Order: sequence, then structure tokens, then C-alpha cells
Amino acid sequence: MNLQRFGKKFFFITLCVEGREKILSRINADASVFLLPAGEAVVAAWRETHRRNPALTASNFVIMPDHVHLILIADYDKAPRFDVIGWIHRFANDTEPLASPNPTQGTSPSSQRGFGGQPPFHWEKRFWLVLSFSSRQLKAIRRYIKLNPARALWKARHPNRFTRIANLRHPILDASRQWDAVGNPLLLASPFLFHVRLSRKKMPEEHREAIDEIVAKARQGMIPVSGFISPGEKEALRRLKEEPLARFIKMRPCALPPRYDPSAEDSRELAADRMLILSGFPQTVADSGVIFRENCLAMNDMAAALCARAQCLNADETGDSPPSHRQR
Repeated sequence: MNLQRFGKKFFFITLCVEGREKILSRINADASVFLLPAGEAVVAAWRETHRRNPALTASNFVIMPDHVHLILIADYDKAPRFDVIGWIHRFANDTEPLASPNPTQGTSPSSQRGFGGQPPFHWEKRFWLVLSFSSRQLKAIRRYIKLNPARALWKARHPNRFTRIANLRHPILDASRQWDAVGNPLLLASPFLFHVRLSRKKMPEEHREAIDEIVAKARQGMIPVSGFISPGEKEALRRLKEEPLARFIKMRPCALPPRYDPSAEDSRELAADRMLILSGFPQTVADSGVIFRENCLAMNDMAAALCARAQCLNADETGDSPPSHRQR
């Protein structure tokens, strides 16, 4: 990994227990974390990191039942030759074998190693590493770590709201497209869907009146549909999430992967059953990881079309004409 060898660098590291055994901690009902012996050993090892090498600091971290997240700060002014990949391997080896609280595992002499002579556990050989140069990205990662236990609770309590719905069918959706979703599909049944599109060429302050109108409509029970990608749209979504009764449909300008992992903020809304994440793009190499301008334009067209279709269906059922065609 090529780095400018000066200043502080922030590494976001994720390590998983081999076999994803839930032996590190328990998540309490209030989303606090209760450490098991193996989790306590991991924390002790991290605290030892800075004593061994003052150039390294284990910053924000969370010990989940079967994995851990950690921000490691490396001061390259003090450690110009620091190798983060090598450090992860050494850290994993230093904390292995760790105590396993499972009394049913074997206690043969060969397994009586590690903390307290208990059978060991091992980390998975694969780990995840993100190098952050952006203060905004770093803030998001820290928030992700902080909300991780709560997100785990939401998913455990409402698994159906986090399960990907493949090939979703609904009268307002274009049948020629593949639609996948996560969240509450009943939101599509509302006759009060409206499309939100705010230019990315303007700052959120310039969209203040439009955002106020979007929030007012949501308070009245209408459901905004948008990609929430531009700065103005992101501010609108932030305001909507602050409204207890607001509901919304978030479109994706790319495919929804089979194992979709929503953000912590979106997870809260999914658990509350007031959000649907929807994609009209098939799972392809071209659009699965990169958001293209063409996809964003197509996504906005899809959002506008499904809102118009919802209005037309409502008009057919009530015998009224769609709002866009009513005489003034």
C-alpha cells in the first residue's frame, strides 16, 4: 500500500471470528455491549498496542458478538515504515488463541492454550480494511461504529424488513424491469407518492423552500420518492428522518446486491417500517458498484413514472382525473 509517509493516517479495520461464532460479546436490550471473556481479551490487546508502539493508537472500536470494528490511527511521523497489513496479522496472532466461553468444546492438552487454558478461537483469514483521508468519511465511519450494536438489534428484531425482496411486482412498477427492494413494500400502495428531484447545481440553502414543502407534504401523509443523492435531496432526507410520521421511498441508481447492508441511519428507518429502498436495475458488473450519470438519470425517470402511475391508478379507482390533468 503506497502512502505519503508523513502525518496521521486512519485505518478502519474489521476482523471476524472464524465461523462467525458469537463468542466475543452480547448485545443488551438497550443496545449496550456486554463483553464475554474473549471480547475482554481483544480489548486488552488493543490497549496494549499503544504501549508497545506509541505511534499507534486504537481509536473508536466496537466488539460485536462475532466480529470487531476498529479505527487504528498511525502517526507516520513517528513510524514512517509502519505496515498496516503486517500489523493486522501480528495483532491477530498476538491475540490467538483466545479464550472460548463454550464449555462443550474439547479440552485436550493440545487445545489447552491461550487465556485461562481454554480452547482457542481464531480470526477469519480474510479481513476488511479501509484507509480514510477524508474527515467526512472518518465521521461517517465513527458513527457507523457507534450505531453498530443498535443496528444489530434492529435486524435481529425485524429480520423481514432487512431481507432483500427479489423480482418485486406491483401495478405501479414497470413490468419490463427487474425490481428488487428492502424494507416496507406496502408504501408502493399509497396513492400519494410524489417525486423529489433537486438540482445538484444548487446548495441545500437554495432549496430551502422546496425542502420545506417536501417535509410539509410528508407530514400530511404523502410519500416522497427520490434517489436522495444531490446535496439538496440529502438535506431533505435528513429533515424527513426527523419527522416521526414521515415515510419515504429511496431509489438506488444501481443494482441492489443479494446481501445488501444498509447504512446505520437507513437501518433505523427500515426497522421502524417507514422506508423502502428500491432498485430497478439488474445485478450486473457494470452497475453493481459504480453510480453512473446515466443510471442517475434513468433512476429519476423511473421514480417519476411510478409516481405518475400511482396517481393514475388512484384516479381510475376514484373516477377522478390525475392531479396533473385536472382543470385549474
